[in-house]
Amino acid sequence: MTEETPPAQGWALDDHAVRTQLERILASDHFDASDRNRRFLRYVVEECLDGRAQQIKAYCIAVSVFNREPSFDPQSDPIVRLEAGRLRRSLEHYYLTAGRSDPIRIVVPKGGYAPRFERVNDDPSPGLPAPQAVPTAETMRRPVSLRVAGWAAVVLIAVGLAGLLVGRNLATPIDVEEALALGPHPIAATMEPGGSEPALPLSAAPLSAKPHTALDASMTIVVGPFRTTGQSAEDSALAAMLTDEIASGLANRTDLPVRIDPPPTAALPHQGIRLSGSLQGHDTAVRLVVHLTDLATGAVLWSSSLDRPAGPEGAPTPQNLAASIVEPLTAAQGPLLSVATARLRTKPTTSLSPRECAFLATGRHEIPPIERTALSGCLNSAASALTSSAGESARLWSALSLLQSNAYRAERNDAALDDALAAALRATELEPASLRPLTALYTAYCLRGQYAPCFATGQRALQASPGNAHVLGDLGLWHVEAGQSAKGLPLLEQAMERDPAQRERLLSAYSLALQRHGHPDSTKLEFEVTAAAPAQAALAVAFVEMGRMDEAKAAATRALAADPDFARRAAREQRIQPLPPTLDAAIRSSYAMVGLAAPGGESVTR
Repeated sequence: MTEETPPAQGWALDDHAVRTQLERILASDHFDASDRNRRFLRYVVEECLDGRAQQIKAYCIAVSVFNREPSFDPQSDPIVRLEAGRLRRSLEHYYLTAGRSDPIRIVVPKGGYAPRFERVNDDPSPGLPAPQAVPTAETMRRPVSLRVAGWAAVVLIAVGLAGLLVGRNLATPIDVEEALALGPHPIAATMEPGGSEPALPLSAAPLSAKPHTALDASMTIVVGPFRTTGQSAEDSALAAMLTDEIASGLANRTDLPVRIDPPPTAALPHQGIRLSGSLQGHDTAVRLVVHLTDLATGAVLWSSSLDRPAGPEGAPTPQNLAASIVEPLTAAQGPLLSVATARLRTKPTTSLSPRECAFLATGRHEIPPIERTALSGCLNSAASALTSSAGESARLWSALSLLQSNAYRAERNDAALDDALAAALRATELEPASLRPLTALYTAYCLRGQYAPCFATGQRALQASPGNAHVLGDLGLWHVEAGQSAKGLPLLEQAMERDPAQRERLLSAYSLALQRHGHPDSTKLEFEVTAAAPAQAALAVAFVEMGRMDEAKAAATRALAADPDFARRAAREQRIQPLPPTLDAAIRSSYAMVGLAAPGGESVTR
């Protein structure tokens, strides 16, 4: 943001009148600003009145108001710019409501932080310049009949309800998921044809993307009931524990609302999916059958069974059983992503709830610019809403940050990366010890090449979720990207050991890191090289790194023999779970050299 020279006043300042107006604003319930932004406003007004308007800069505000360290750098931390935008909106809201008849208007013009004071007078004297016109405020100052206002409100509510009903009636039927996935995107269909649109600034929110505020409007995942073959109280308790564990796991791994199965008399969500099944326990093994069904029709969308033999310590625990269901269900290429995304893409933009916007923003990384703009507006306006709780706002700011980080990956747009960091900082201020905001923050820092704060934030994420395999894998990858393979390798090993599902994402990077760390012989690879396609592909990458192309091509051939679709799946995996940039480029190059690249031009997200 360019900090311009403070604007000249159009009339002589009356310090007492301005301070009276400041106190009136700060005392009003209609001034919907945080405590920090109230201090922000008081600081810039007092500095201006004391003759120090030229000194009102981002650095001074950050140190004096936001308690940032003297080493604060406005270029790397856009927190002042972000909060200034919120302060402007809070002032606009105040002057459209309680302050519409106030004699003095305090404005923080865009382009700087020094305030401007405008005297509001319906009949300004000839000797004084008229204050800057604000049409919406002038309109609000005209007396309006309460009866007229009441009828207007009724009409607006009726129009809103009609629009909601029309939006629901126009939604495409959801019987065939593949047909939905291949159909035209409603967001793109509502925009003008043409090239890519410029991303909106963080503070912008398209009117067409205004979200619903109620979480019940979101597509919902209902968990349960889980049945058992036994009739004992112990069997019932086991089923209840399994339901709770699965619900907890889903709530932590998806942005869609999750509900425990309600009583039979309770109303179910209008739209959504149910996860339920049966648990058959024996002394020697446990069999778990799970179904993902359509709440409206009961149609089975996905089904899986799991047999777990009893180990030395007895039957598997409900925690382990739940993890074995939740992890493949919510994986990047798992059924939940494809089913829910296909359904949400049939909805008009205006009917997406904040949680649905968050799900779409974080679930698919190759998002067209037009759709990204709509999702950004949806998340930004919902996260800034006064009705959102701190936890819900933090969730939405985190989703917005990850959306902007992925925009940077796709377009190398530095402005998107600035917005990603700003949104992540806001999220971590609201929930300093929550995994989602911390994940968004270390991602933004690492993409900026700021590895010290990235790794420090990553450690905080591991404190929030000890042993989290995805965080361990992320930090291991970024240590390798930063040239710190010695630190990255143990983290990658821990991630793959704790969650074998991480192996496909990490094996190739791990083999590359081993070679760079001084293991020139492929036999030094510390993972189990099996005939499975991911292991053979990782071996191929290692051979390429060593310059042993014949052996690399032989390993790639074995990978394709084990899984003929591996190249396309691997390309999609790299899109939806992208690696750090230089590491990703090295693996893509190795794959291309040995025939493991996806066919050119093939979409991997549709």
